[in-house]
Amino acid sequence: MKRKLVKHGEATLMVSVPSKWIKQKNLGKGDEVDIIESDGNLVVSTERKYKKKEKEITFSSETESSLRMVIANAYRSGYEKLVVRFENDKQLSMIKEVVEKHLLGFEVIKEDKSSCIIENITEPSIEQFDNIFSKVLINIESLLDSVAQYLNGKTSDFEKTEEKIIEFDNFCRRVIYRQGNLEGQQLRWAFHTALNHGQRELYQLLVFLKKNKVKETKELGDLLEKVREVFTLLKSAYYEKSQKTINKIHLIEKNFIYTKGYELLKKSNEPIVIHHLLNSLRNFYLATSPLGGMLI
Repeated sequence: MKRKLVKHGEATLMVSVPSKWIKQKNLGKGDEVDIIESDGNLVVSTERKYKKKEKEITFSSETESSLRMVIANAYRSGYEKLVVRFENDKQLSMIKEVVEKHLLGFEVIKEDKSSCIIENITEPSIEQFDNIFSKVLINIESLLDSVAQYLNGKTSDFEKTEEKIIEFDNFCRRVIYRQGNLEGQQLRWAFHTALNHGQRELYQLLVFLKKNKVKETKELGDLLEKVREVFTLLKSAYYEKSQKTINKIHLIEKNFIYTKGYELLKKSNEPIVIHHLLNSLRNFYLATSPLGGMLI
């Protein structure tokens, strides 16, 4: 929807707020709202009279990934309170683990034999979005370091790093979702998705390296550094808002994956390692498309 700016006084421009939104937030004359600048947009929000979104979920499956997906998506969708019904202690244990590891600021506050309540206790404010997202990027760099360590015969506690990435990414998506259908938010979500796919390839590679000894070769080392180069450029493009830096990533992807990347897959004795590294590079490259749209 569009609104016209109205001049008020000598130097102030004002805009009206949709009445539907006012009613949803139960606001009236004299109430305060928060105005936050985000990626060139002004986001109007209110926390004081925000009506808590609640959701009831019932589980029959004992598959951890399925349970985690449902709870994480409810969290991302902005729900403040989840009433979760389950069938056995195994499911309850999985629910608690998901909440502890992946839902920033949420806790299980009540439980009985067949249900539990998950609620927002100490969630950071949306003003912390930039700080939390910076932690996502820092932890992805730590995954790259962990890959290098394993290839050099050392170990790393990469599982904790991955847990933090998921937890911080979930919070960022929660903020994006709660900002509504503002221009650019769909691009922002797509950017986070591609970035997350890229880091998940690194995580799956680390799971493989933990179980299988792989010695670093010049080819593996060079490929890992190429992935690191693309990620570093992506990070720089994001912070510097640089289309030129995005173009550098495109050149690397076009000149590397379909030439040297294919050659490595054909002749390497470690095709699984090559596979994950190339997919990570590819997904970091794909993140440039929505990022480019965000910069526009």
